[in-house]
Amino acid sequence: MIFTELLFTLFYKNMNTLTLLQALLVLHLTGLIIMAGTTFVDFTIFKTFWKQFDTDREKSQGILQATAKSSRWIGIGAALLVFTGIGMMAITHGVFGEQVWFRIKFGLVIILILNGILMGRGQGTKLRKVMAGEVVNISIQAEGIKAKLNLFFFTQLALFLIVIFLSVFKFN
Repeated sequence: MIFTELLFTLFYKNMNTLTLLQALLVLHLTGLIIMAGTTFVDFTIFKTFWKQFDTDREKSQGILQATAKSSRWIGIGAALLVFTGIGMMAITHGVFGEQVWFRIKFGLVIILILNGILMGRGQGTKLRKVMAGEVVNISIQAEGIKAKLNLFFFTQLALFLIVIFLSVFKFN
């Protein structure tokens, strides 16, 4: 709410409503790019991590550290996505809210966020505990986490693709 009010205050005096809507859309897409891009980068880093895990655990620990700040960037992207979405809905008086494509997209974005918080963060925490030596049977535990993380990344990337598809084609 504060973010959209700030944007409104900064741009209102020099912009018309259409320009403000376009500025919010650019920021909205930026949030989506941050979320999807960070997820893709995490996916590629984890692929490298698993290759090193079998051969050199010390190197794999270093690779795992590279993902430490990812959740912060995904959170920033999600916040940007949500706040600019609220701003665009306010400017358009909710015109998109009644359309089928938007309702599906909105639901998928909620699933993206929840899946990231519940599944992605949870498995990442488990993996960090395994790598810290807090768990017995490291290899067995790691294989279970690997399977769940692969499913997580596949789901997230597929959902991002569907959200983008819905946003472009806007069927009713």
